[in-house]
Amino acid sequence: MRKWLVYLLGIVSGIILTIAIAFYINLSNNRGIIGLEMFDEPGDYMDYSQFEIFQVVTDGCALARANGSFGQVVFIIPGETQNFYDSQKIVLNDKQAALRVGTYKYSSQMGDKTVPAIEIIDGVESIDTNTVKNYSEITLFDKPGDCVSRKDFEIQNILESGDAIALEISETISGHVFTSNLEVLMLVHEGAPFYDNQIVKVPQGKCARQIGIYKYQQYGKIKTIPIVEIR
Repeated sequence: MRKWLVYLLGIVSGIILTIAIAFYINLSNNRGIIGLEMFDEPGDYMDYSQFEIFQVVTDGCALARANGSFGQVVFIIPGETQNFYDSQKIVLNDKQAALRVGTYKYSSQMGDKTVPAIEIIDGVESIDTNTVKNYSEITLFDKPGDCVSRKDFEIQNILESGDAIALEISETISGHVFTSNLEVLMLVHEGAPFYDNQIVKVPQGKCARQIGIYKYQQYGKIKTIPIVEIR
């Protein structure tokens, strides 16, 4: 009986030890920050040019709103010379870019959130984060396709053509707009130009229906998004 008890205790101890080792290895890989998950290799540069810190958290890292949108929250990991403070505004210059290096999970009044973890990189070749450069291609369908969304959209970036890239609005709380990751291109119509942060309403019974696809170059990679029209 004692042998079985010793054997069972050995198994339990082994499991606990394995979990403990995995936990500490994970913390080591993620700089000891609970909730942070670092990529094995850095990801893409993100289309953000400015940030406003709303909370400094563990190890000098900070939660910030990107590009003036309440729905675009990021977790910024500071560099050796960076020290963040509440309500700090950060505007990237032509030699800086926001590099996505992982994800960060945290709890808020609206529940658990997972946001991109980024580092602000210096010495980057000239990148204009507010425009689509070098390459773009519009392909329109012969017939309209499926509905992409029945929610409203917020204009994010107006192109030289007057067409605009917009993000789907997931919800609006106390006048603050929160957007999803659904990015679309809306074609401008004569006499109805777009403006920055315009809210494009989708009337009841209608939807943002796909009428084509738009490809553009962003940080050396080709991105493809739907072209939509409110119908």
